[in-house]
Amino acid sequence: MVRIGQRWAVVVTVALALAVATCSPAGASEIDDLRAAVTAARDAATQATQRYMDAVNRLEDLEVQIASAERDIAANRERVTVLSGLARDRAVTAYVQRGVDTGALSFDRPLDRLRRAKLLEHANARDNAAIAQLAVATDALSTRETELRDLRADARTARDQRAVEQTDLDKQLQNAQQALDAFEERIKREEAARQEQERARLAAQKQAQSQSGRDYGNAYVATGLICPIRGPVSFIDSWGFPRATTGWHQGVDLMTPRGTPNVAVVSGNVEMHTGATSGNGAWLYGDDGNLYYYFHLDAYEGGSRRVQQGDALGYAGNTGDASGGATHTHFEVHPGGGPAVNPYPTVAGIC
Repeated sequence: MVRIGQRWAVVVTVALALAVATCSPAGASEIDDLRAAVTAARDAATQATQRYMDAVNRLEDLEVQIASAERDIAANRERVTVLSGLARDRAVTAYVQRGVDTGALSFDRPLDRLRRAKLLEHANARDNAAIAQLAVATDALSTRETELRDLRADARTARDQRAVEQTDLDKQLQNAQQALDAFEERIKREEAARQEQERARLAAQKQAQSQSGRDYGNAYVATGLICPIRGPVSFIDSWGFPRATTGWHQGVDLMTPRGTPNVAVVSGNVEMHTGATSGNGAWLYGDDGNLYYYFHLDAYEGGSRRVQQGDALGYAGNTGDASGGATHTHFEVHPGGGPAVNPYPTVAGIC
């Protein structure tokens, strides 16, 4: 199931409650229109995220297949080289032996013809089995090279499709931002919003866990957190998806426009680390005992330090192995600082 920030669900619920309690029919109509605009923007962004992630997964799968084909081709080439050398040695041996036959043996005498055949048989016995495999190895190499060319062509097409979906996703996220801004500007003028927001947040968390399409009955859910993205966000449960660099996906990708603030989900100590996979990454050692990862930041906000819940850690980007892809934050949850668990059930209730 795809989710667009629970923050939107919260403000929609607040608006409906306030429309009934305090707004005139005209005000209620305005809120209904704004709510419809937010819902439409959310749905469009959700669909764009699904298409983009499908394109990413297709490309990642092709990259894995290409790497496998390249390894096979390298091994096949080495084997063909060895077998070709043996074939050349065999040819030289046969040639030399024919010279011996010409000078020392007579083809007219049956005994000499027999001796010649025995000499050739002895010389070739070691190589015949390997030479018989040369044609097979050469055919296998040619077949794999053809497959590799096809895979690379498919990868080029997949990259083009990813770029198309990325452009559409960026557009939908911008539309979502505008709809959200208009909506929040309206409802912030209404009183009692904070009480309704809390009620809607708890209801949305329960709904997210029951309608996600997966069984999260025994899933770990961190409590007391806030959403790591302060702004429009779109995501699906991408835990376990294939990845060429790490083997499989161990977090959730929170799609959001470049420069959107990433904030501390809890108070704790943050360390900034940069790596080939993470790009600009932040490691948040929470006061709740858990470790939280934020990857692919465009830039940091400050350095390693003590932070409070809600403090900005950096800004969304696409650094590291996300280079060239859609801007997003790869977010992980490590209970007790141990192995990562699926963060979707946690994030679905707070974003």
